[in-house]
Amino acid sequence: MSQGARVTSIAALREFRPALIKFVEEARAALLAAESDAVRTIEWLRRDMAPFWKREIRRRQDDVVRAKTDLINKQRSATGDPRSAVEERKALERAQRRLEEAHAKVEHTRHWIRQLEKEHMAYKGAAQGLAGQLVTLEERALHDLDRMAEALEQYVALSVPRSEELGSAPSPKGYAQATGESYAHAAEVGESEPSPHASYRQATPGPGRRRRAERVESVGELPRFELGRVARLRQAEAIAELHLSAGVEPDQWVSTAPGALAAERIYLERCEPTDENDSGWYLGPAPASGPTPERRELDRVRVRDVLEFRPDLGPVFELDRGVLVVVCGARVESVTLPNDTIGYCRQEGEQ
Repeated sequence: MSQGARVTSIAALREFRPALIKFVEEARAALLAAESDAVRTIEWLRRDMAPFWKREIRRRQDDVVRAKTDLINKQRSATGDPRSAVEERKALERAQRRLEEAHAKVEHTRHWIRQLEKEHMAYKGAAQGLAGQLVTLEERALHDLDRMAEALEQYVALSVPRSEELGSAPSPKGYAQATGESYAHAAEVGESEPSPHASYRQATPGPGRRRRAERVESVGELPRFELGRVARLRQAEAIAELHLSAGVEPDQWVSTAPGALAAERIYLERCEPTDENDSGWYLGPAPASGPTPERRELDRVRVRDVLEFRPDLGPVFELDRGVLVVVCGARVESVTLPNDTIGYCRQEGEQ
């Protein structure tokens, strides 16, 4: 196994991701459109056409009765010339043909209702299988793409040569952005330390579940966690020194686990956005035992609504993708970098 993998562009994985999302969305829309067309056609035959042709049978039966009456009256008043009732006979024949046509239409309508219902049931079985595959594709494939890209980015970050090996002066304190077209950042050269909170990423829902999160326009009243002015400024400066700022828009959405906004200890991970209005941030509870995967449906809250009650999260929301932050009250406990090393860790007794 002397031959290694040839990865020419990490960005290709990132670029393929929106194409895959678009495919899933278009396939799901096509399934819904086909289902809607089938149901609409069956209902049109059952509710509109079947009653229509039954009414037509009654109306055309009346036409036949009138045509027969006209023929009988004509024959009684005729002078013995059979040609005098020709028009009445033709009118009766037309009425009878129209009545036969209405009976045939009723039978055809019944036939196609049964046939379409049968085909619809067969389609639903196949469509449900495809819909399930789309969910799996959305959950697993997108998750795998993110993880592969992250793993490659971490490899790129960790494989950057040490400055001592190159004979240059020691690198300055801070975290330099890794080479390549990605959002990973290298840990501080020679001082990287694995983060104890890197495993929290396993509890973060996949992109499919985050995209299906239900929008919450009003978060209601939430507990407020306060931090002294000096401590708040020091914390903001420590986060800014990471040089991982990416920015966030107030109207963008944050995916949250139900009830997580009211929890004292939480964790936030900035993932790849699921759409243009998604900030990429997921906010979940972080109990002392560690977070567990959220099985309930997620909520989606605007950044500005979160900051109204949690202004302490303002500097956190500015951090770049791939970062994971643990917060207790208004204090940031730790910042885990995209390569799962510690970027910031609050020391015991730190004010």
